[in-house]
Amino acid sequence: MPDINHGNFNVTPIHPALGAEISGIDLSQGLYDETFNTIDDLFNQYSVIFFRNQTLTPEQHIEFTKKFGSLMISTISRYVLQAHPEILLVSNVEEDGKLIGLADAGRFWHTDMSYVECPPRCSIMNAIEVPAATDGAPLGNTCFVSTAAAHDALPDDMKTRIDGLQSIHSFKNKPRVPGSKRDDATKRQKNTGFDDVIHPVARTHPATGRKCLYITAGECIGIVGMDDEEALPLLDHLADHTVQEKFMYCHQWQAGDVLMWDNCALQHKAIEDFALPQRRVMHRTTVQGPKPFI
Repeated sequence: MPDINHGNFNVTPIHPALGAEISGIDLSQGLYDETFNTIDDLFNQYSVIFFRNQTLTPEQHIEFTKKFGSLMISTISRYVLQAHPEILLVSNVEEDGKLIGLADAGRFWHTDMSYVECPPRCSIMNAIEVPAATDGAPLGNTCFVSTAAAHDALPDDMKTRIDGLQSIHSFKNKPRVPGSKRDDATKRQKNTGFDDVIHPVARTHPATGRKCLYITAGECIGIVGMDDEEALPLLDHLADHTVQEKFMYCHQWQAGDVLMWDNCALQHKAIEDFALPQRRVMHRTTVQGPKPFI
């Protein structure tokens, strides 16, 4: 797919269903309103966009994030950047025998915090350290699938069947990583204050108007007004349909990448193919989103 020139920067689409690289912009210098508006439109179009070779300070990361909406502060206070609680550390690095960040974040297909009434609009990750194999190949990829493309690909009778349905999202049922090193305090903190919520099975993207499948395997425990004997196989079918390779882009991280993903139009999954002494350090911010609607 050819580059698209936008005057002072270029856009390179990377997959038919999702994803684009934006080059020619130094985010540390800030963005003029016109440039930001174009990037915001591109983000809504491609769902996941990234910028290589960036050198953002935490303050600059936060200011860039604020352009897309209000920041959400992580409830996992143990793993936020202490001087900047807007930034969550995602890392396998240990200091004094304790993890400095979330080491096992995102190991299952999911969309961020779909178990809350108003889930995030987007998440923005700044790659500080990226693990590598002995041959230099990057490890710890993140894969994304387009939930909008997945909905588009459904047969018409299935689109009709799920139109207007609402599913129950339960934090308590969220898949867990066996043998997680998260400390007990963090586990207790994460397990408080999250009641089950109800979201559309197919939600409308607030900016593009596209229908997006909003099903998280394991976390979705039923469909309102439908017997489990019918609801659970339907949920499993939609979850499996969503994560097909034809809807997928897997990002190979490089230190200096700033990547952002749309939590309505995508699901994502982190690939755990590395271990200490291979270090991974990421800074993540999160932008508040609206309540999902049909």
